[in-house]
Amino acid sequence: MDKNEVAVVDIKARKVVARWPGAPGGAPVGMSIDTKKGRLFIGCRKPQKLIVLSTGDGKVLADLPIGESVDATKIDNGQAFASCRDGTLTVAGETSLGRFEIVQTVKTRPGARTMGLDPTTHRIYLPTAEFEEPKPGATRGPATKPGTFMIVVVARSATH
Repeated sequence: MDKNEVAVVDIKARKVVARWPGAPGGAPVGMSIDTKKGRLFIGCRKPQKLIVLSTGDGKVLADLPIGESVDATKIDNGQAFASCRDGTLTVAGETSLGRFEIVQTVKTRPGARTMGLDPTTHRIYLPTAEFEEPKPGATRGPATKPGTFMIVVVARSATH
């Protein structure tokens, strides 16, 4: 049964040495770790949050609002990114020691929730497509329109 927790594993001993609650987040799906700063970023769907944990003790350092149906998180140049199905890419940063804030929410495209990041160019790649109108009473998401697959590329502007 899913308990919405992080299990800390000692690889050499091959055992779980600690369990940390994921609250105030829930339904975690995407995780990224910053081993240099000792931070774990967890994208959660219920509620929609980016949780920042200390990897030293599991303390929640921040819980930040994100878009609907997060799928992936990535870390690059001291910032964390969360890509969501609602067509948003949330950018979070440590604005002062131990203080995390949303520094930008980038409008992407609906469905662009899976993310790749090139650490050399610092570009983010988000695959998506155009979607049919949802049918009344449908229990599944809308179908993709044939021939509309695309990759949305997100990069810093040349002035930064």
